[in-house]
Amino acid sequence: MLSKLKKLRGRGFAELADRGRQKAGAWAERAGVLGSTRMRSDDELFGLFESERITSAEQLLDNFRAIVNDRFYPSFHDPAATISVIRERFPAEEKQIICRADRVCRGVFDVLGYEGLDFGRPIPDWHFDPVSGKRSPMTHRSLISETDADQTGDKKVIWELNRHQYFISLGQAYWLTGDEKYFDIFKSHIDDWIENNPPKMGLNWLSSLEIAFRSISWIWAINFFVRSPSLQPDLFLRILKSLYANGMHLENNLSTYSSPNTHLTGEALGLYFLGLFWGDTRDAARWKETGFRILKDAADLQIRDDGGYVEQSTQYQRYTADFYLSLLLLRRMEGLPDDEIIAGKVEKLLEFLQFCERPDGRTTLIGDDDGGRLHFLDGSEFDDFRPTLSLGAAVFGDGKSKHLPQDSSPEVTWLLGAEALHTLDSVSIPVETSKAFDLSGFYFLRSGWKRDSNWLCIDSGEHGFLSGGHAHADALGVVLSVKGIPVLVDSGTYNYTTDSEARDRFRSTAAHNCMTVNGTSSSISVGPFSWDGSAKCRLLEWRSDNDETKFRGEHDGYLRFGVRYEREIEVNRDWKITVSDSISCDRPDSFEFHFILSKEVEAELESGSKAVIRSREKKEPLVTICTSVNGDAGEQRLRIEPWSISPRYGKLIDSSKLLLTVRGQGDFTVVSSLEIAA
Repeated sequence: MLSKLKKLRGRGFAELADRGRQKAGAWAERAGVLGSTRMRSDDELFGLFESERITSAEQLLDNFRAIVNDRFYPSFHDPAATISVIRERFPAEEKQIICRADRVCRGVFDVLGYEGLDFGRPIPDWHFDPVSGKRSPMTHRSLISETDADQTGDKKVIWELNRHQYFISLGQAYWLTGDEKYFDIFKSHIDDWIENNPPKMGLNWLSSLEIAFRSISWIWAINFFVRSPSLQPDLFLRILKSLYANGMHLENNLSTYSSPNTHLTGEALGLYFLGLFWGDTRDAARWKETGFRILKDAADLQIRDDGGYVEQSTQYQRYTADFYLSLLLLRRMEGLPDDEIIAGKVEKLLEFLQFCERPDGRTTLIGDDDGGRLHFLDGSEFDDFRPTLSLGAAVFGDGKSKHLPQDSSPEVTWLLGAEALHTLDSVSIPVETSKAFDLSGFYFLRSGWKRDSNWLCIDSGEHGFLSGGHAHADALGVVLSVKGIPVLVDSGTYNYTTDSEARDRFRSTAAHNCMTVNGTSSSISVGPFSWDGSAKCRLLEWRSDNDETKFRGEHDGYLRFGVRYEREIEVNRDWKITVSDSISCDRPDSFEFHFILSKEVEAELESGSKAVIRSREKKEPLVTICTSVNGDAGEQRLRIEPWSISPRYGKLIDSSKLLLTVRGQGDFTVVSSLEIAA
C-alpha cells in the first residue's frame, strides 16, 4: 500500500483521472460490457460516411479507389513517374526491393538485429518470439506485463513483426513488377492477422504505439494495392473495420502520462494518419485534431530550443524527426501551411542530427536504440540517418539538413515523388565544423565534411527525460572517428527486458568512453528503465576557433565515494587530442578509463602506457594513445580486453576495449594524449 501511495504522490488530478479512465476501460473490455471489444457491423461502418450514402462494400471500395491516393504522399499521385525516377537515380534499388519482398514471400524475416527469423509458415504466428521460443498468451491486453519477458519472450521482436512495415516492401515490389503474388501475400497475412488478433486480446493490443505503427503500415499498403484487381470488397471492408477499431482504441488509450515521449508522438501521428485516411467521416476530424494538438504540444516539450531531443538518444531523435516530417508533408498535401512552431523545432532537430553524423555517413547510437523506424522505404542500414536528413533537406530546401548531393536517398522519392530530387540537387553543403548544443549538452567538432574527415562528439548533457528510461550512464563520454573511420564508439543497447545483466552492462559507464570508480557507474540502473540516482553534468568551459577547441566539464556521479571529477578535452589545429581527467579524493580508490573500440579497428600495446590503434582492414595506423599521471597517484596499467558492442537491438559483435587503471588518493590528473597519424 505504501508503494502505491508513493506513486500517487505528485500526480495531478488530470493524470489520475486519465489513468483511472483507462483502467476502467480495460475492466469494461474484460467484462465484455458496452460492446468494447466488438467490431462495427457493415451498416455501422457505412453510416460513418456523412457526405454520401454508402450501402455496400463494393461502393465503398470504388469510392476509396477514386480518392485514396490523393490524400497521402506525392509519390502516390503518379506511380509511373515515381518508379521511373527510382530506376534512373537508384539503379540497384529495384533488385534490393524485390529481394526483400521475396524473402517475405518465403516466410523469412529480418527483424531488428536478427536475420532470417522464422515465425512459422506459410503464415506467421503473430504471438511467437522465435528468439526465445516463447509464445505470448491469448489473454486480455491488460493482463500482460509490458516489462516481464518470462511470459512473452522479447516483445520487441514480436511487435516489430506485427508493425507490418514489410507490407511496404511488398507494395513497392508490386508497383515495380505488377506481380499479383505480392498482393496475395499481403492479403493472406492481413486476413489472418485480423482473424487471430481480435480487438483488445493478446500482446498486439498491449501498446498503443504498436497499434499506431500498424495502422500507418496498413494505410501505406492500401495506397500501394488499392488498384489491384485482386482486392475484393469483403477484404477491404474487414481492413476498414480494423482500422476504425484502431482509431477508437488509440484515442482512448494514449500514453499521455505513462510514456510522454516517442510513444505519445507516434500514437498522435497514427491518429493523424487515420483521421486523414477516413476523410469526412464523423470521427476523422477529431482524430486529426487530437493528433495534431499532441504533436504540437510535444514539439515544445520534447525538442529543446537547440534541437536536441530530451531523451538523450540519437535513435529516438531520428524517430522524432521522421514523425514530424511526415506530419508536415501530410498537412502540406491538405493545402495547410506549416505550423511555425513545429517547423522551427524540426529544422533545429535536423541540424542537431546533421552534426551527429560521422564522416562515414553513419550516426553513433548514443543512449538507447530500440531498433525501430517509422518506415523502411530503402535498404539503408539502421544507423544511417541520411534518408531522414535528405528528406529534411527536401522539405526545407536547406543545406543544413543534408551532407552531400550523392547522399540522396530513395526514401525521398518514395515519399515526395519524382520532383523531390531536384530540390536536393540544388542545396548547399554545410561549412560549420564545430557546434555547441548547450541546452542538450552535446559538443561536436570535425575537420571537414569529407568522407575522410576527423569527428569528435562530447556528451555533457542531462541524464535523460523524466526517469531517464532511455538514458545511459555516459556522463562526459566521447566518441571519435579518425580519417572517416570510427575509432571510439558507444557500445549500443542490445536488449531491453530479456537479459537484465546485459541491459545493465550496456547502459553502464564501462560501456562508454568514460571513467569508472571502483568498477561502478556514474549513474546506477535499477530495472530496465529506471535509475537509483543519476550523475549531473555541468559545463565549465567551451570555446572553439581555428587554432584550438577546448571543453571542460564536471559531474557529481562519484561524490558518493568522496571523488570530485573534472574532464578537460583540448584539440589543436593538427587534431592532437588531449584528455585530462582531474580527480580529487580523500581515500585510495581504483579509477578505470575505458576506450571502446569499433569493429573497424584493432589495438596493439607498445608499453604499459602506450597503444597504437590501426584500421582492421588496411592495418594503417590511425591513433596513438599515450597515458600519464600527474600528482599523487600510484602506478598506471594500460591493457586490452575483449568487449562486445551492439550495432543494433538484438545484435552482438566482438570487439575490444583499451582499459587504463590507476589507483590513487589526493589530487591528481590522468592525461590521455591521442596523436592522429599523418
